Amino acid sequence: MKSLFQATDLYQYAVLCDFDGTISEKDVTDTLLEHFGNDTCIQLEKQWQEGMIGSRECMRQQIANMDASLSELDNVLTTIRIDPAFSKFIHLARNMHLNVHIVSDGLDYAIRSILNRYGYDFLPVYANRLLHNQQRGWQLEFPYANEHCLKASGNCKCQHRQKLFGFQKVFYVGDGTSDFCVADKVDLVFAKDKLIDFCQQRGIQYYPIQDFGDVAAILPNLIEEPVENYCLSPA
Repeated sequence: MKSLFQATDLYQYAVLCDFDGTISEKDVTDTLLEHFGNDTCIQLEKQWQEGMIGSRECMRQQIANMDASLSELDNVLTTIRIDPAFSKFIHLARNMHLNVHIVSDGLDYAIRSILNRYGYDFLPVYANRLLHNQQRGWQLEFPYANEHCLKASGNCKCQHRQKLFGFQKVFYVGDGTSDFCVADKVDLVFAKDKLIDFCQQRGIQYYPIQDFGDVAAILPNLIEEPVENYCLSPA
């Protein structure tokens, strides 16, 4: 599956996918912090929840407070599973020539490690850059940050949407707060959890899902027909 920002005769439809809690069954960063974080990480999380700091600054400091060797971190990553129905979605995407990008406010190394374990190393991943000091220290870089991001995220997902040109339709699959800013900039959102509530509150067109099986079931219809026939949006 190619990483394309410009539509071609073969690739006319794009799908942007969140990772943590959407492709993965649980949040990867939270899992790593539970194993290797400290009390400061908990305090930072509270500050973020209270709106005192943005998610980018919260994650930067939390990762800097992790204490783990590379092998210890890798061992925890092997315990994280992905949605069993994701394989069905990818099979459909390849057959239909859908342009699939993973856009996450999580950790690139962790995401690629998990995807590689399942044989999905061909998927393009855009996420925050996790760096190891070859001992027990970690730091985070933000190659896709945007100083004007409303959520102050490490990875501004709106920017990835803006890079996609010429596609007939662009879809988004997500579940949480890092997906809010991009939700009203696509043709239809496949939403879980907090993202459902957000779409309902803002009147954004969405389709509620339990897993990627729901995405795979409805996508062929959305390509053939207007999304309005399938979306939910409050009047």
